Amino acid sequence: MRRPPPGAILVPQEYQRLVANPFLALALLIAWLGAMRLALLARNFVAVAVVGVCFFGVIRLLHYHCLDCGHTGWLFRWRVHACEAVVARQVAGRVRRWRGPTPTVQVVLWLYVIGCAVIALGVLRLMPSF
Repeated sequence: MRRPPPGAILVPQEYQRLVANPFLALALLIAWLGAMRLALLARNFVAVAVVGVCFFGVIRLLHYHCLDCGHTGWLFRWRVHACEAVVARQVAGRVRRWRGPTPTVQVVLWLYVIGCAVIALGVLRLMPSF
């Protein structure tokens, strides 16, 4: 990996091309909600505590993917990702072509889309069939 010249301040956010990937975490979140429901219905405090701690495993599955180098990493560390292409863009003074939303905002947008789809499916399910 090329390093920026000495004295240069690396601000990789301006030069990164990243995509958020919340779907694995969402799949596990559904399973986690089911396990938490069963633990609460059983009124088992130990099971509730264990399932509650497992929620941090769900959060660990929020990832980003770099479109330049193919690296996948934990979403909360996207700001420090600086692959060779990112460093080269910074050294050359070229920002990325399309300045889309940050990975964190992408996850929020995906959650809105998924939430709207769930609501739409619920409404369609309640509608009488023709």
